[in-house]
Formats: sequence, structure tokens, C-alpha cells
Amino acid sequence: MHAQDSIPNPGSLTIEHLRAKLIRLAPELEEMARSLPRHNPDYEDVVATPLRLIGFLSRGSAENIDNACRGYIKFCDTFKDKQWEFARNERYAESDFGHVNQQVYQNLAYMSDVYYPALLFSYLFSSNYFAIYRNFCNLFIPLCRTRSGTSLEVGIGHGLLSSSLLHANPGLTGHGLDISPVAPEMSNRVSSFFQLASPITTVVGDAVSNIPLRNGDPYQVMICAEVLEHLPEPARLLRNMHAALDRDGILFLTASINMESVDHLYLFRSDDEVLQMVEQCGFKPLNRDIAFLTVKPYRDDPGLIEKLKKWKTPATSIVIAAKA
Repeated sequence: MHAQDSIPNPGSLTIEHLRAKLIRLAPELEEMARSLPRHNPDYEDVVATPLRLIGFLSRGSAENIDNACRGYIKFCDTFKDKQWEFARNERYAESDFGHVNQQVYQNLAYMSDVYYPALLFSYLFSSNYFAIYRNFCNLFIPLCRTRSGTSLEVGIGHGLLSSSLLHANPGLTGHGLDISPVAPEMSNRVSSFFQLASPITTVVGDAVSNIPLRNGDPYQVMICAEVLEHLPEPARLLRNMHAALDRDGILFLTASINMESVDHLYLFRSDDEVLQMVEQCGFKPLNRDIAFLTVKPYRDDPGLIEKLKKWKTPATSIVIAAKA
């Protein structure tokens, strides 16, 4: 059962309509947009919830859909330029978190008009984000169905992952922590789309400095998706999460590999590097996956996977872990 079960469809937006609009505005994205459904029989099931969410957040407005689509295209164009630069220099351009924080996370217009729309569109049209949500719904949520207590998403952003979890397991109380002041309102809107009995409580804060506990109790479930690479010292965050997680708790974690962006600071060169840091910070991996940003159908081709690693293809490491 996927997270979209029992969620009403807020509008008539279809994946075919959105894909056609994207290709019309950015023909260079056609191959990626068409390759995912071609190579993944479960594509429509996996993207159903993000698609409905985009329709809900756009309030049925064609203009809002256009603007969100253009935000995704702008993000892709910036990524392409930066990735070319990374291929030449083999290092990320940014190194100052304070500068990135001001230019990106505290930039309310950029976060609302470009950053968050781009992340949501990525679940539909970017192979690595598609794999993140598939792993989350098919593997992580079932592991959490019988859990009660509190969950925390570090770097919650739009809140799709936490809301999907809480919709599947109302026995959990959801919390979010994010450095951007846009996140609380955004995650609250996403909570309302999922019709959660209790909205996610999201606060603005720096998880590297402190992860606040609720009534002094640790969290039973934690989520941290695409955050580690945004920090100059990601191990500090991992150690904080380890301290805030219940001894029987479970963690869903992802990190970008060889993937440049406007706000990436720490370069993971392989999924093994991610696993090593996770283990060094006290976690025991229960499941691991690597999701490449590519149009190539690599999932059942071990030889191609090794080639993609050798070619330093941008990818995402996906890890489900418990305390060691």
C-alpha cells in the first residue's frame, strides 16, 4: 500500500499534462521525463501522491502550475551549469555555510518560488528523487507502521516524507526542524493536504547546534533526507541525531554523491563514504540503496551500476539505519 491510499485527488492535474508542459517549456528535459515511466512499471503508483500534492499546492491554478514548472526548470539549469563546473574541478564551489544560508535558506522568495517547487517536481521527473520516495514508501513506512511516540524530520522542507509517514501511521506525532523560515508554513500546508489528525509541528532551528527533545524524550523515528551534503561537518549532525533517537528507534537517511548544487558543501564521493560516516556516528545500516541521476535503466544491471560509479555519476545514497 502506498502513501497515496485514501488521499483525495484535489484537481484534475495528470502526469501526462505536467510532463507535456515541462517538455514544452524545456525540451532538453524530455529524455529524463520519459525514461522514468518507461523503465519503472510502478512509476504511476509512486508519483501519484507528489503529483496530487503539486495540484493541491497550486490550488488548481494553471498559472501556479506554470510558475512551479518554471521554478523546477530554473533549478535544473543551475544544476547543469554547476555540475559541469564540478566535473572540471572535482570540488563543490560553495564552502561557507553562512553565505549559503543567507543566499538560499533565508531567501523567502527563492525558497517558495524555486527551491521547494523544484524538490517536489524532482519526485516526478528526477530518477534519484523518484527512488528516494519509492524506498521511503515501500521499505521505510512498513517498518514504522506499528511504532508509536514521536517522529522528527531534520531539514523537513516541504514535509512530504513526514506527512506520508504520519498518514500511514496516525500513532506517531510528527515534528520537523528546519533552518528556513519558509518550512513551517510549507509543511503545515502539506499536512493539510494529507488531512492529518494533528499537523506536523515544525520549528526553525539549527540541528547541528541542537536537536530539541519533546518533554525530554527521544524520538522513535527520524528522517533526514538530502541534508548531510549541505553541511561543512555532517558528522556533527549525525551524532546529534544519534543522541536524540530512541535506543530502539529507526532512521531514514539520504545524502547526495558527486552532485553539485547551489547549496552543497560537503562532497561525498561514493555511497561507501556515506555508510562509513553513518557507522562511525553510531548507527547500524539495515538497508542501503544507491539511486543515480541518469536516464539509463541501471537497477537490474550490476555491470552498469559499477560503470556509473566509476564515471562519478551524480547519485543519492539511501540508508535505513538503527542504533548500533
